[in-house]
Amino acid sequence: MKKMWMKVKKKDLISTTIATILLAGSITTTSILAMSIVFQTNQMADAQEMSGDITAPAGGNPFGGENMGTITIDSSGRRTNVSADLNSAPNEGNVFEGWLVDEVSGYKLSLGQFRNGTLDFSQYMVNPYTYNSFEVTEEPAEDVDPNAADSIAGFELKTPFGR
Repeated sequence: MKKMWMKVKKKDLISTTIATILLAGSITTTSILAMSIVFQTNQMADAQEMSGDITAPAGGNPFGGENMGTITIDSSGRRTNVSADLNSAPNEGNVFEGWLVDEVSGYKLSLGQFRNGTLDFSQYMVNPYTYNSFEVTEEPAEDVDPNAADSIAGFELKTPFGR
């Protein structure tokens, strides 16, 4: 029985719950409407768009200082779009690279390099909400090291990110 419930999709579970309540006959129409609104709200909570300033490091964080650019992140929970613009150019022979960072594990996912001050990233992701921040590094243009350099700017991701 336990394995069967694990395979049930969220929509099917909601439909089953509502059908069970209707068959039991113990809930009023108003209660069902209220529950439907709660279920819909919970499903929409995963769709998030946020935007703000990319800032220089401050207070031991990779963000919080002087404004260095802007960012918009739009995630449906599956497809994640990141659009970022920086106000400055990297030093000669270097590029800026954007990263999604999971501060718990320390894992950094490269989103690629900024081109002409802009980073555009779009990908279907299994769990984009595991990341806590967006960070920018300055890397050699022909960098063979896959690891991130020290962050020169960042943006703190708000809920539902960071789970």
